[in-house]
This record gives sequence, structure tokens and C-alpha cells, in this order.
Amino acid sequence: MTTIPVPPTVDAIPEVEGDPAQVRVFVDDLLASAVNVDDLDTFARDSATLEGWTGDAADAYGRHVRGAAADADAVSAAVRRVARAGEEYAEALTELEARRETLDGDRTGYHAARADLLADIRAATDADEAVVRDLQDRAAGLATRRQTLVEDVDRLARDVTTAEQSMLDALTSFSTLDKARAAVTGGRDVADAALGRPGSPSSGGSPEEVAAWWDGLSEEEQLAVLAAHPEVVGSADGIPATVRDRANRLLLETDLDALELREERGEVLPADDRAALENGRAARAALTAGAREVDPVTGEAMVPLLHLYDARAFGGDGRVAIAFGDPDTADHVSVMVPGLTSNGTKAEGNADAAFHIYESARYSDPGSTVASIMWIGYDAPSDWDSLTVAQETRAIEGGERLARYVEGLRASREGSPAHLTVVGHSYGSTTTAHAASDHGLAADDIVLVGSPGAGGGVDHASDLGVGADHVWSGNNSHDPVAMLADNGWVGGGTLGGAGMGNDVAEDDFGANRFRAESTTRGTGWDPFADHTKYFDQDTESIFNIGQIVVGDYDEVLRAEHTYDPWWWDPVDPERDREPTTQGDREPEW
Repeated sequence: MTTIPVPPTVDAIPEVEGDPAQVRVFVDDLLASAVNVDDLDTFARDSATLEGWTGDAADAYGRHVRGAAADADAVSAAVRRVARAGEEYAEALTELEARRETLDGDRTGYHAARADLLADIRAATDADEAVVRDLQDRAAGLATRRQTLVEDVDRLARDVTTAEQSMLDALTSFSTLDKARAAVTGGRDVADAALGRPGSPSSGGSPEEVAAWWDGLSEEEQLAVLAAHPEVVGSADGIPATVRDRANRLLLETDLDALELREERGEVLPADDRAALENGRAARAALTAGAREVDPVTGEAMVPLLHLYDARAFGGDGRVAIAFGDPDTADHVSVMVPGLTSNGTKAEGNADAAFHIYESARYSDPGSTVASIMWIGYDAPSDWDSLTVAQETRAIEGGERLARYVEGLRASREGSPAHLTVVGHSYGSTTTAHAASDHGLAADDIVLVGSPGAGGGVDHASDLGVGADHVWSGNNSHDPVAMLADNGWVGGGTLGGAGMGNDVAEDDFGANRFRAESTTRGTGWDPFADHTKYFDQDTESIFNIGQIVVGDYDEVLRAEHTYDPWWWDPVDPERDREPTTQGDREPEW
């Protein structure tokens, strides 16, 4: 009788202890701590000398405060280094878990092959020599396969131990203040040194220069700058969207922690702090609501990116931008620029609009990727300064900011350029037009909805620099703001030409007009209700905006232009057309 040595089974693959997601939460908490300690360092240095106080006591006070600042700097640097080790540990855990999953599959495959071999051995006879030789060869191959699998499992266990020890070493390396001091003694802070290089945001670099500067930093330097100066990283045009999101979430977390603690203690916050708290809460609410949305094609949960955040900008109005999808990798990118009343407290409503654009674009072209951003990055007329809506000053200033922001989206881009659309609503349409006519907005398509006009210096769609064929207008015929634009033959409009230049929906302006009527137009008590429906789900407007964002121009539902008979008021043919709904959409595969 011939003996065929069948190799034994393989023990279960040990689990990799540790959760990369929880490690990253720990890292973010460390970075938030580093931000706070770095703020203490800055505060202490600025307070080391008090005006009008001199003498021995003043000198002693200064030495003490500067020592505290140096210690805060050392602690901040040490915490950043531990955070960097935590990032490496999380990356290692992710890789180790993937290896374990692969080995577990290999073990399952090995056991299946072993079972098949045993079954074939039981069915074989010694008389069939060819079969016996084949079984012997298979057994030898299984033995080799088992040996490789066992060695790989042993290697995995060693690598798990190495990763854990590296994390433990980092935690113990800075366990005392003396160790933290020793780590930074004799050298300039890594973050400050990095920001001192040419091309950095602090040096006034262009978005392209900022992008090159960031790419030129080591991972340690990037993390150091992120933790020490999140306010710089989070607002720097040209830095990757995911990095800006991380920096801005650190700012948001530290803002809310500090301000809500003061509020809980019963402190009456000054007006500027109260405004910052309201803006921070609005940003948090927008991110929370955005994370409840799902991609309409894949069903996967959305992960909104906080692309811009400054709760105290513009005298307390705040700056905020939230993206659905990654603008650094998406095939199609859109930026929605809101208008009157837009400030930090309006983050959630404008984020909803951005998601509806994302949703419409995904339905329109499920085979491509999309990023949709809402951008409150300029000082739009709101609250006490709402009357400035009658002037173009804010739009002119905002246009410069918008042009730089879009330039930053181009600069931080990975791979081929995206198809980029800027959607301006209300006063934001005038801001968008100024970005295009004054600063060469780097967009492929410009969409103006609810527009009071494209600015006093824009006579025709071709003045916006993208070609008239790529300028789109979507004014609702019952929108009183759109009626403010100039389309009268003697300079007057439907409501007297009190807007911001020519009517972008008029035939003489030369833009592509698309259908933007609502099935509920003209209803309700609010005369401005039709001005706020352009981004509502299932509407003609959001359907058409989605088609434009993905470049499916032939699918856009066109509308007749407003025209101006010399003997009468301007005529809008859309007023007599029955609006439609674009609900119950399915992805257009």
C-alpha cells in the first residue's frame, strides 16, 4: 500500500488587535490638543511684555512667561510627533488587517484543496499508478503551500508586534515635560520653518505655488503645519481638499469646545464670540446633516468635506464651504455661490443646495464622479448690511476671492483637469460674473440663476470669458429679484432696472436660457418665494443644472428668452408656459 503524506490543517489566523478608525480619532484629539497648546504658546509670547511696566519685577515676569511659552511650544511639538506616530500606526493597522484577510482567504483555500485531496485519496487504488503519482504531487504542493502560509502568518504576528511597539515607544518618548523639552531644544519649530519657505500661504504664494510648496513638504512637516496653523492650512487655496477638511474640522472642534464651555459656565458671550459660536454650530449642523445623505447611484453614505471655515471672518458673518465628493479627483466639479443673506449661519441650507446639485449631476451621468461645493467665501450682503445689495461693491470684492478659490481647485487637482462649473445665485450671480469678467474665472461653464444682472460692465455673455455657448441663465419668470435686471429699451427693467446690469435671460444678452419654473410658482404669501426654489429637488432648474455640471448640454431643457419690444414692457414667454416636475428620476445609464 502506498502512503501519501497529507499536510495537517492550519490554525486560525490571529485577529489583528486595534481599530484604525479609533486610532485616527485619537490622532485627531491629539492634534486638537496641539492646536490649543500652540495657541497658549502664541498668547504667552505676546503677553511677555506689558506696556508701561519696567524694572526687576517686569523682567522676572517676562522670563517666567517666556519660559511658559517655550514649554508650551515643546509640548505642542511633542504631541504632534505622537500624533504622527499614531497616523503611522493607523496606516500600519489598515495594512495588517488587509494582510490578515488575505491570509484568512488563503487558509480557507488551503483547507478546501486539502479536503479535495483527501476525498480523491479515499477513492483511489494502488493499481492506478498515474493517479497515485498525481496525488503524491498534489500532497507535496500542499505541503509547500502550507509552509508558505505558516511563514506569512508568523511574519504578520511579528509585524503586528513591531507596529504596537513603535506606537508605545512614541507614547513613552514624551511622557514628561523634560523629554518634550529635550526633543525641541536647539532647533527651530518644524511648522514655523516650513511656513517660512517660498510659496507657502504665509509668504503670499499663488494657489499654484502653494500646491507645489505643500507637495514639497515631508509628511512630518505637513502634520506639523496642520497642527500648529490649521487656520492657514484650512483656508489655503491650492492645498488638497481632504487636508483642508482636516484642518478646518480641527478649528471647528476647538472653537466649539472653547465657546460652548464658556456658555455652559454661564458666561455672557460678547457679540463677536456669540456670532462665532452660531457660525460654528451651523457648520457642525451642516456637516452632520450632509453625512446623513447617500449617493443616489451607489447608496453609499456621503462624507462632506469642510473646505473652508473661519467663524470670525467678515466682522462675524463667517466663511464656510462644504463639498460633497472630492474636488481633487472628481470628473465634474461645481461651485455654488449664494447671494443675499448668506453668512455662516446659513451653512446648512446652502449645503442642502450643494447636495441637490450633486444628486442631480449623479443622476444625469452615473458613470462619472462629481464634487459639488457650496461656497460662502465672500462678504455677501446680510443682516445689518443687507442694503449693500443695491451696490456692486461686495460682488466686485467677492469676485476676486471666488476667482482665486477656483484657481486653487485647479491647482490642488490630481491628474487631468476637471470639468468645472460655477453656479451663481442671486447676488452670487453678480459676484460670479465679476470673477469671470474682472479676473478670468477658470471655469468651463457659468450658470446664473435668480440673477439681478451680471454687473454693470458686462453687456453680453461673451464678456464672461468662457464663450457665450457656455453661459447659462435660469431666471424664474415669477422671481422678483430677476425682474430687477435691466432689459428696458431706455434702461428700465420689469421692476425699473434697479438690479446689477443686463437681464441674463434676455435674448440680447446671448446666454443659453434653460427652464427654471416651479410648479408652485406664484403661490403663497411670500413674494420672494420663487427666488429660493432653484435648488429644490425635482424642479426643472435643478434638473438642468445637473445636466450642465456633467456637460450633457443636449439634455438641457431650453427656454425662450425674454425680449424687449420697444413699444411695451419686456416680455417673458416663460410666464405662459405650464411648469413641469422632474421627479422620480432614475440614473441615466
